[in-house]
Amino acid sequence: MTDRSEDNASGTPLTRAGRSRRDALKLGGAATLGAILGGSALLAHTTPALAQAGSKGELAPNEPLNILIVNYDGGTLLDFAGPSEIFHRLPNTNVRYASLDGGNVTLEFGVVYGKTERLADIEKTDVLLVPGGSDLTAPMRPAYQAQIRRLAESARHVTSVCNGSLVLAATGVLKGKRSACHWAFVNKLAEYGAIPVPDRFVEDDNGRFMSGGGVTAGIDFALRVAEKLRGRQAAEFTQLVIEYDPAPPFHSGHPRDARPEVVAMVDKELPGASRGLARIPGVR
Repeated sequence: MTDRSEDNASGTPLTRAGRSRRDALKLGGAATLGAILGGSALLAHTTPALAQAGSKGELAPNEPLNILIVNYDGGTLLDFAGPSEIFHRLPNTNVRYASLDGGNVTLEFGVVYGKTERLADIEKTDVLLVPGGSDLTAPMRPAYQAQIRRLAESARHVTSVCNGSLVLAATGVLKGKRSACHWAFVNKLAEYGAIPVPDRFVEDDNGRFMSGGGVTAGIDFALRVAEKLRGRQAAEFTQLVIEYDPAPPFHSGHPRDARPEVVAMVDKELPGASRGLARIPGVR
């Protein structure tokens, strides 16, 4: 729950500093952001609490970080687009994209994502990210599984978003590990020996395994990964630059909040969803 101030009398929502968003925008969006990020006099007025909030990450600022995102036909764009947006903005961080054969992959809804590398050509990576999809047939095939397992064994951090955790679990690397997943599929993790946790972000083995819930949780997940590896200040910088300030118009993003009739609609589309046991192509 956020700590936003109450709306003022005019109905304009206030920022955390107590200034209306309208007034804040009058300061000049680009100029203000440039001043903040450039360390201007505005930062000199930072409160002690904020000034001390910059916890350090695992890596030194000048230490390189390699992140590999696995792509495949049937994958969901937002599962990795959100994390990609964050990871690309971290210092000394190289983000790569790979699929089994390299080249183009056709994602969910026919979106073509191109110029991926071949998984077999990548020797190792620091962070492996497996996003989810509406069809897991491709990444569940033996050839894909073998490459994902190979890279996971040597990676410093093994991660997933949405039902990408099912792909990881099928390789065996999540056996006995706690993991998140999209709420509609989360309990299927147990079928592969993983421990289902219905949270938006989950980590195990001191963060060697990190996972995000369904689709949009990838942004929260990536910010947590950014904080762990590069420190809180780097994560907050990125959050501010991309204006990740969620204020959903409806509280229906999870079955615990959604109206029963809406949950029933999803259950009709994905039988077993409300029990976390929805079926998806490619998963037994």
